[in-house]
Amino acid sequence: MAIIMFFEETAAAGPIPLTALAAALCLATGTPAFAQTLPSDGAQTASPLQQSAAGTSDKTAGDDADPVKALAPVRVQGIRDPDVQGYENVFRKNVTNLYVDRKELDRYQTTNPADVFKGMNGVYSMDSRNGASITPNIRGLSGEGRVPLTVDGTEQSVNVWLQVYGAGNRNYVDPALFRSIEVEKGPSLSRGIKSGIGGAVNVRTINPSDIIPDGDSLGLEVKLETSGNTIAPAVDANSYFGKDYRTIPGATLGSDYAVNIPQPVPRDRSGGDAMNFQDKSFMFAIAGRNDHTDALLAYSYRKRGNYFAGTRGADAYTDNNAYAQDTSAYFPNLTKLYHPGNEVLSTASQTETLLLKNRWYLPHDQQIGLSFMRTDLDFAETSTGQSIMMMGISEELAKSPQGLPGQLVAEYPRSNIRLDTYKLDYEWKPEGSRVVDLEAHLWMTKTDSERHQSGSAAYYIPRSGALDAYQILKADWDVCRGNPFANPTLPSGAANFTCFTNPALNPALGGTAPVEPDHDGHIFAGSAQWTSHDRKGFDFSNRFTLTDRLRLTVGGELQHEKLDERVVNLDLTGGATGLGGAALAESTIKYGPRSGTRREWAATMNLEWRPTDWLTLTAGTRYNEYSAFDDGLAERRANQVDGSQITGQRTGVLLQYGQLLTDAEAAQWHALSNATAAAQSALVQADNDQLALGITTPAMAAYLAQRATYDAFLYGDDRQGTFLQTNALYWKKEIVVPVVDGKVDASQSPFAQGQVDPSQTVSNPQGQTGEYAVISPDKSANPFQGTPVYATPAAGQQWAPPKRQYGHAWSPVFSATARVTDTISVYARYAQMTRFPSIFEIASTSVGLGNTYYLGGGASKPERSTNWEIGYSQDLAPFLPGLRQADVRLSYFDTTIQDFIDRDRYLNVIQFDRKKTTGIEFQSRFDSGRFFGGLGATYRLKQQLCDKDYAYSMDVFYNRMPECMTGGFPDMLTATSLQPRYSINAELGTRLLQNRLELALRAVYHSKAENKQLDDLLRTSYGHDIWKENSMRQLYWHPVMLLDASAQWRASKNVTLSLGVTNITDRYYLDPMAKIPAPGPGRTITVGMRAQF
Repeated sequence: MAIIMFFEETAAAGPIPLTALAAALCLATGTPAFAQTLPSDGAQTASPLQQSAAGTSDKTAGDDADPVKALAPVRVQGIRDPDVQGYENVFRKNVTNLYVDRKELDRYQTTNPADVFKGMNGVYSMDSRNGASITPNIRGLSGEGRVPLTVDGTEQSVNVWLQVYGAGNRNYVDPALFRSIEVEKGPSLSRGIKSGIGGAVNVRTINPSDIIPDGDSLGLEVKLETSGNTIAPAVDANSYFGKDYRTIPGATLGSDYAVNIPQPVPRDRSGGDAMNFQDKSFMFAIAGRNDHTDALLAYSYRKRGNYFAGTRGADAYTDNNAYAQDTSAYFPNLTKLYHPGNEVLSTASQTETLLLKNRWYLPHDQQIGLSFMRTDLDFAETSTGQSIMMMGISEELAKSPQGLPGQLVAEYPRSNIRLDTYKLDYEWKPEGSRVVDLEAHLWMTKTDSERHQSGSAAYYIPRSGALDAYQILKADWDVCRGNPFANPTLPSGAANFTCFTNPALNPALGGTAPVEPDHDGHIFAGSAQWTSHDRKGFDFSNRFTLTDRLRLTVGGELQHEKLDERVVNLDLTGGATGLGGAALAESTIKYGPRSGTRREWAATMNLEWRPTDWLTLTAGTRYNEYSAFDDGLAERRANQVDGSQITGQRTGVLLQYGQLLTDAEAAQWHALSNATAAAQSALVQADNDQLALGITTPAMAAYLAQRATYDAFLYGDDRQGTFLQTNALYWKKEIVVPVVDGKVDASQSPFAQGQVDPSQTVSNPQGQTGEYAVISPDKSANPFQGTPVYATPAAGQQWAPPKRQYGHAWSPVFSATARVTDTISVYARYAQMTRFPSIFEIASTSVGLGNTYYLGGGASKPERSTNWEIGYSQDLAPFLPGLRQADVRLSYFDTTIQDFIDRDRYLNVIQFDRKKTTGIEFQSRFDSGRFFGGLGATYRLKQQLCDKDYAYSMDVFYNRMPECMTGGFPDMLTATSLQPRYSINAELGTRLLQNRLELALRAVYHSKAENKQLDDLLRTSYGHDIWKENSMRQLYWHPVMLLDASAQWRASKNVTLSLGVTNITDRYYLDPMAKIPAPGPGRTITVGMRAQF
């Protein structure tokens, strides 16, 4: 807000000239200098009276005006439109940022909440088609605390278990009530922004001023929309819970008590589905204000069916080689699961939100605000683990002579989420005060959910002893009635001849077919997970204006977090492939649920100095502390729950190898071997008999002496004997390389340090002919990763409770911004930010794939991000007559995150040396009044994870794994954060019919997923030996351009009609960073109406 005050000293001075008044208003609403642009920092909320006055028009007098009259002093106050300020900041702030307002958000319909990022270049949401949520990804960084998403300053992100994809950080939000989204790409100390090591997403919901027309005290808004390209699910997957499976047509009981229910076949889109009203939304808001208060009540509702996939471009996901030796195998053949134009199952959702706001304007420039928001979500969600499994099974079946029998997809049970947000905020900003500019917020979020993502089958019945016996007997009976000699044993483990000797199995002995006993057949949810995630927070900031050129902002924040997760504890059976999802459910029980508490507080200081009109310097720092505790593991160990105890600690890796004997050693070996053999051949039976009586004969003494000499040669020093390989003699050797912080310590390995070279060869050694390796890894052991070495816990430590974790850190931020000319600005900034481990990263992190609960482990240090950024911005409007706005911005970023937290190939959470991302970003806009648009582009130069020790652990003898790998190493979650190498967003629009009609076209393009470094590795003779994927493989995507169009017509003063089409060309595509093999929505037509009164 800019405020210009004019005071006429005396009546003699005459009236206020209109030109002066106009100039004052222009100054009040004009573009500020680059160095002075600080969005929301110190922006005072206007009172209802000010907001109303801002919308009135000036009255001008004609030539025949009344005689001049003296006027009392007049105060003119201009209020800067926050959206205008937001868009200006994109080109003026000294941190790369993006902004969209409510008008832009309404321009294009969203199928999923993640689509709000669709026009924001370089900003993505992970797994955007699954789960009705947003998981921000900026510059290849995502996860809790890395890129916080806040709604009106509150944080409600929830870490959810995604089976083979580990944890996902989800934000369950309702875009229907968004008024703006502000994104910062990189850490900062911006006031009003909760920043992380990768940036921030700041969402604001609608306010009374968005609903109340200018000059009025009461406002009402109603918005109706409906879209096509959807269809109601053919079945209600939740309706089976509580039913007896024997009453469900086609349902069968599996041997592991999982109930198999026939699944619907995806339907094809018909012409009537273009606009079938299966996607409908409604938003209602009413607001009022007076001189002392304003209030808002808003309600939104949206119900959407399963969407249909596109039809064009499906060939890109049809004939990919799933068995290729490089990353081309990562491109899924989606059409095996969903044909072009198919209904995509488990994509339906229902969202309902209630928003209440009330703000009081108190004396002495004080304000108190209250708000409450409740969001209820009910959505289908595809099981990530089972969908990946079905994708693999489809590939295998497609190779068989019978071919693929059908589409292995399912309508999964719906999950439901309830999110409550409470907020109390206070402002005290006395006009003209240099020492008080205070903002404070107290908030709480409560999230309760029931999801169906444990990885097990969805439907189970209670276990029964009688049914167990029946199933075993029936399995034997079926084999006996078929071919009992196919296997030596029956399913029960009995010998196959039991078919003839056991009366229960032989009809000739009176046996009859087993009869299913009476049992409870009612279905319960075997895939259910219950999560309660509560956050309470407080933050404040105050700005001191020390001089006209020096400002100091100080602040602090505190957040307490409690997470409690539960899953159905199933006692399942099943093979390694996971009958009925048994293996996946077992992994969920071990790796999935987390329960813990976490507290973090921080203090910040930021100094802004303008030594000259063209230069602004900032220097600030952030200090934060945290503590966290694994309550869930502590409870399980206190109750000595089986599976939670400590059984071992991985302390090292055993390397076993052979070292070629030198010619001299070989000659000595042969001499000693022959001498020992000769001494042994001189023995007779009497020598052995005398030795048994304790008498050593001369011949036996000679043999024992010779044997001792031979053994001293074989086993002296670090030798373990010899072995023969291709007629050459090798020493048996072994060393143990220590494991430090979950990683093999390469500095203590002679192979990593070059002291031992396994590639060295010699010619014709030991009298042999040919080339022989000097060092030969033991092929009978693990020749690439070595053999883990474990230490058992000390006495009394088996049930030791986990330790509470603590940490603290300082993070400096510096920037310099220079306004080189009236239109050109450049800036440079250096920022550090620390992120402490989340509850998910400290809780139960000692569980490994080997089912051994390691002592300690997990993340203990904070991640530290160091970000360098330089940028150039120019206002081109003065050089392009006729344009109201014409801005460009070019920036380069370089981010390094030390001690990066992720999981290893055994699914243990550890910390890696560093993650590094660099790239170039471009943003532009123009607006001539009649035409408007913009272009954004990002080119990512580097997205790598580096760790010398971890890379060495994957190839312990030859050390051929690069220290830095694009995307990361196998089974790591960060590998799924790999963004497209380049992406382009463009928009072009026009305003017609005196601005009553607005037309716009948007294009979004991204390149295909690629990892040339990994391709080069996998194409080597050893690549597949050292690049082992234990849990999951990334899903790669092909390039695609999506076109969206929008038309908005202001039919009257109060009514606006809209028509939109997304994915105009009906492309069949996979979203970047998807975690389920499911195509995105096809062409979708939306019509809507907004009425404001």
